[in-house]
Amino acid sequence: MTTTIVLGAGGTVGLAYHAGVLKALRETAGIEAADADLLIGTSAGSAASAYLRSGYTSDDLWRMALGTHETLVGLTDGEIDERRRALFTRNWASPTELMRLGIGTSYALLRMTGLAPALPLPQSVKHRFPAGLFTMASAEAELGEQLASEWPAKPVWLCAYDLMRRRRVVIGNGDPTTLSLPRAVLASCAIPGMYRPVRDGRRVLVDGGVHSPTNLDLVAPRPAGLVIVVAPMAYETGETQRAADQLTRRFAARALAREAHVVKDAGHSLVIIRPGRREVRAHGKNFMRLDTSEAIARLAYECAARTLQGRLSSSSAA
Repeated sequence: MTTTIVLGAGGTVGLAYHAGVLKALRETAGIEAADADLLIGTSAGSAASAYLRSGYTSDDLWRMALGTHETLVGLTDGEIDERRRALFTRNWASPTELMRLGIGTSYALLRMTGLAPALPLPQSVKHRFPAGLFTMASAEAELGEQLASEWPAKPVWLCAYDLMRRRRVVIGNGDPTTLSLPRAVLASCAIPGMYRPVRDGRRVLVDGGVHSPTNLDLVAPRPAGLVIVVAPMAYETGETQRAADQLTRRFAARALAREAHVVKDAGHSLVIIRPGRREVRAHGKNFMRLDTSEAIARLAYECAARTLQGRLSSSSAA
């Protein structure tokens, strides 16, 4: 039976969540995510998937979340914090530049919602009014150092969203792309309004979570097998959640439920891992927070290990 692992969106919180869940998956069920037949990643999940296809293991992701990985050895806590804060480096140096960014960003957001037409803007206009209030230059440099530039031989699909055509793009699934693996990760992580879109030929790509927080439905047409989806932005529907937490995560929870039905109806054995009440409260409402990576990873490991003991034995989940 083939194994597909789907890693969903969730910002920096989601990346730490993935680290904890994948460690639990390996230790509880003996499944190493790096060995999966197919990895499908969206946003934070695309970063985790790319690392796993570049020679890293679930243990590497765990140690990254804890700040003990060899790539971080020798760095002080202050230097590690500075690396994390660099994800929010301002993309402007003057009020005029901020105004231009505001115009470009507003157009991108309106285009995402379909409220603005896909205008054939001259290159000079695009250059003068770019989108994205923050730069991912530090992340691009780090990904370039740590990830393979060529696409891996083992299948990995990274989900993005084309602002111009307003449709999902699955990079790596036979998709013609000019992007290297690190640039594809940046495209999948380019949160609209926050980061500059990534251009791929005539396509203008942003965070794949715009279409779906997990893009789990991509698995449905494949031959039946075991599918494990990790959904940091959803919540455990079998537990009572605070109304405010439900509201924040409702889109992700509904999309996950809808796509899970499609996958199970196609004959796949599906295991869903998503945060419970304790985890939802620990995550907070800011998915891009930088201060709790280790705590979130440890809690995810604890909760996922307990969940997986029952679910993988029957190869099904609600």
